[in-house]
Amino acid sequence: MEIALVCMPANQFNSENIMKKHVHKLATHTALILISALSFSFPVDAFADADAEKKPNTSLLSSKGRNISATKRRILADKSQQITDEARYAVSGTQQALLSLENNDTKTALTLLQDVSKKLAAMLAKNPGLALLPADIEADVFDFEGDADAIKKEIKQADDLLDGGNLQSARQIMAELASEMQITTISIPLGTFPAAIKNAETLIAAGKTNEAAQVLDEVLNTLVAVTEIIPLPLLRAEALLTEASVLEHNGDMSKEQSRADVLILADAAKEKLNIAQLLGYGGKEDYQLLYTAIDEIKETLHSEKSASTWTKIKQNLTDLKNKIIQPKNNRLQTH
Repeated sequence: MEIALVCMPANQFNSENIMKKHVHKLATHTALILISALSFSFPVDAFADADAEKKPNTSLLSSKGRNISATKRRILADKSQQITDEARYAVSGTQQALLSLENNDTKTALTLLQDVSKKLAAMLAKNPGLALLPADIEADVFDFEGDADAIKKEIKQADDLLDGGNLQSARQIMAELASEMQITTISIPLGTFPAAIKNAETLIAAGKTNEAAQVLDEVLNTLVAVTEIIPLPLLRAEALLTEASVLEHNGDMSKEQSRADVLILADAAKEKLNIAQLLGYGGKEDYQLLYTAIDEIKETLHSEKSASTWTKIKQNLTDLKNKIIQPKNNRLQTH
């Protein structure tokens, strides 16, 4: 299984009213997450921009399935539905309370924390047993633009540098060998966060502002980051295969033209899968069943077995994503 080293800034919590010191921590700290990837379920047609009225050609292959910005927006819109205003406020209110304490404004800090406690209590009442409450989300795209030959060349260069003991130079090359969307969800640990806020309230009421500030600083460090890594070559292969399945049934094309274009798209999809494999998103054995299913298109296209072949491709692609994508949680560290 591949190991991806992800450096994700938690800068989604910045606001004009958050104390500069703590904002700096949150904006610059990183969650160094060793992960393989995270399970993320996509329908096979989710990223297709197929148009059954248009014939594909080789000039379209360079852009087919590459509308990553639109994909990013769709995913963020879907994930953002999980995040409530109350959850966002629980984090920003805690940060603002910490700012108020550092400015010796205990009255404002206490009011903010009381509001945070009420919102957390309401969320717990609505979601009993919930361990993590999503509070914010961000997405970043890292895309290696080269083809398979370029990747092999970069890997060889990195290997040579490693053999020569030039670790840092090799590291710079390897850092560029990624083609993925990273989606990080920041969540509140409900098992500890509400109690810590109540504790800070008690300390403020007792005049122990320094201790209260320390509690708030520490509880903000317990926010949990879950990073999902979605390999872009898999999305592009999926879009190409979806387009191919549509074209087989295009009544405006002859079977000969349809077959030629479907096979062009199928071969292009295999190239994207090969790129994903070379970049370490799974091993060769993980892709074999999908490669085999795609090759079956040549034999079953425009036959009664065609539908079962496309079903097999869709299932193998889903299985591949579920196999190479696994979850990893990491607590944010602001120190």
